[in-house]
Amino acid sequence: MTTTTAHKRLDELEMFLTPKEWAIRLVDEARKYPSAFDHLKALAKLPINELPMQRPYFAFQKQADEQHPGDKPEDIRARHRMTDALWNEFYTLKLLICRVNQTVERKAESIGLQAALQLSALHALILEDVLEHTATHDAALTEAGNDETSLKEWSHEFTVLLKDLYAHRAAVELIQGEHFDGHPILFLNWEAKLTEAAWTIESAVATANEYLKRRAERDGAGTNGGAGESDLAIGLESIKASASGQPAADIAEIWLHDVRLEAVESDAEQWEQWREEKANE
Repeated sequence: MTTTTAHKRLDELEMFLTPKEWAIRLVDEARKYPSAFDHLKALAKLPINELPMQRPYFAFQKQADEQHPGDKPEDIRARHRMTDALWNEFYTLKLLICRVNQTVERKAESIGLQAALQLSALHALILEDVLEHTATHDAALTEAGNDETSLKEWSHEFTVLLKDLYAHRAAVELIQGEHFDGHPILFLNWEAKLTEAAWTIESAVATANEYLKRRAERDGAGTNGGAGESDLAIGLESIKASASGQPAADIAEIWLHDVRLEAVESDAEQWEQWREEKANE
């Protein structure tokens, strides 16, 4: 098969792709590269008509020509309506991919940093507890109350961080499942950063829970009156479950609302500009 024949066959196949399939193809292409920046550098080498965010324009127009042939005013209007509808759906999905990645970029960096700081604070609390345990019995009892207060504050702050991480991760999965047939839409570098942040934060939870367990055993709380100590342990699975419900749905809904509004505001202008460029060719 010659190169020309292959391109012609590809054009014929692309003409039948839906806006969702084009969006999936777009993000699949981006995920071939280590980062979004590397993808952009590769795209800079391509002619405009070969860009993955440009090719759908031509395919949508061909679909409309196929469905509504003819030169009557009603045919032309029908072609425009169909082309506009297809483009708007694709453009909204493209915006959604960008919005999700931008949010994950900020969240992964922010949560990763906060998790590292919280882990450092936990290590300081553990060290302080070890030192206090060497004090006299009466002093140790007094300090124990202060230490528990610090642990409660740490546990509360860290639980908030966990909920934020899991809610955003679940929101990404919701968007992928409902709008991209389950295909991953995160760029590889931000997917890796989110995984790294999750590992850091879950490692801190494991350290905290192990410390609380040993502390309870040391103080004899494991068998008598230790329920208060156990309450400080962080339950990852319950937090995941709660964050994956309404909090994740709310985040996903905000993303959808924002990109739909942006699409409405910018779609008409961009599409009209493209039409003018086509008319001048």
